[in-house]
Amino acid sequence: MYMLAIISVIISVNSCKKVDKSNSDQLQSYAKIADANVATDWYKLQLRFLLERNSTLNGLYFGYIGIGLYESVRYGTKNSVSLSTKLYQMPEMPAKENNNGYNWEVSANAALASMVRLFYQGLTTVNSASIDSLENAYNQKLTPAEGSESFNRSQAFGRSIATAIYNWYKTDNLNVTSIGYVAPVFPGAWVPTPPAFVNPPVNAYFGIARTYLAADLTGVVPPFPAAYSEDPNSDFYKIVKHVYDVSQTLTTEQKNIALFWVDQGNAVAYTPAGHDMALVTQAIEQTHSSLGVAAEAYAKAGIAERDGAIVGFRSKYTYNLIRPVSYIRKLISPTWLSFIPTPPHPEYPAAHAFVTGSVMQAVTWVLGDHLTFVDHTYDFRGWAPRTFTSLFAAAEEAGISRLYGGIHYLPSINAGLALAHEIGNKVGAINLHE
Repeated sequence: MYMLAIISVIISVNSCKKVDKSNSDQLQSYAKIADANVATDWYKLQLRFLLERNSTLNGLYFGYIGIGLYESVRYGTKNSVSLSTKLYQMPEMPAKENNNGYNWEVSANAALASMVRLFYQGLTTVNSASIDSLENAYNQKLTPAEGSESFNRSQAFGRSIATAIYNWYKTDNLNVTSIGYVAPVFPGAWVPTPPAFVNPPVNAYFGIARTYLAADLTGVVPPFPAAYSEDPNSDFYKIVKHVYDVSQTLTTEQKNIALFWVDQGNAVAYTPAGHDMALVTQAIEQTHSSLGVAAEAYAKAGIAERDGAIVGFRSKYTYNLIRPVSYIRKLISPTWLSFIPTPPHPEYPAAHAFVTGSVMQAVTWVLGDHLTFVDHTYDFRGWAPRTFTSLFAAAEEAGISRLYGGIHYLPSINAGLALAHEIGNKVGAINLHE
């Protein structure tokens, strides 16, 4: 079971890589040769917590934590630059001491342990013990050859980064409630959907939040390609009828794809953000990436996750488009229900296509375009693993799963994937090696 293994996370028995602090080039290239285990193990622990905590905030945490991880090790890559020079309203980060040795795995361990404690509030005693256990295991493994002075310096640096990141987070304006929101009423507008008929819809104010990229502060996806109509000869009716027709002839494989990407949280599965980070973690492990590469991948994944979600939900609440189930029950089949539950928010664009696509496209810039990997995220649920020939292929399957599930129109999925390329490319193209 990929993600549910109890975190006595298995720590590699390999000894810590020794760095000659008198050799500055070797020191500055350390993160390029250190393995990524310390990073991937901390992300696995977060994913374990995520199964217990179905919260939109977890997608937000991944952004800040990924940035903090990168900042905690970036001096280990020669000619690297801080993300504070690239991101909107990100403060300057603490600097390392000149001419002193560091162990960047120790720094990463300290930063990640501190950030997990700071961001994940309300954890159980068992959760807290897991954090302590993982941090201590790596501390024992990673004590550098330079001695305790170098260890303490590295640990202090990682913790200073964590504090700076958390202080930045406290200026965040993300509103994850919908208190006071009243859905607009017009022909073709979103209405509460069966079976729960949740109202108001969720994440109504998500789109006004601060993005990581200034370019994403405004803007929405282009309008839906067909005007709303209830005429059976209209383009809109035909688009909805396509969803209904697909639902009547679902193959076993299409049903499996729909179910694999439900990502409903509630201790049953991960949230979409959790599944995205599980994909990134597995891609890092299956490519045997270094710590420096993993840190950049996690940072760009988190940046794309947040910006994609903000632009996507800003678009949803700009257009407030009706869901297939509401239209189909009104005009085609009064008892029809989608194959998977319809989420309680407007239809356009498809969020899974948009957000997962943004993450996968951003990480493609780091790990490469022709990467075959296997997704074992839901082995613990009994789902067969899925194999993809590229990162973005996973996003494409996530997108089409929404058509098979009966919750999105095909143009919404296509729009989400198209805009995902734009967001993902902007994030992926951030040059951190000047």
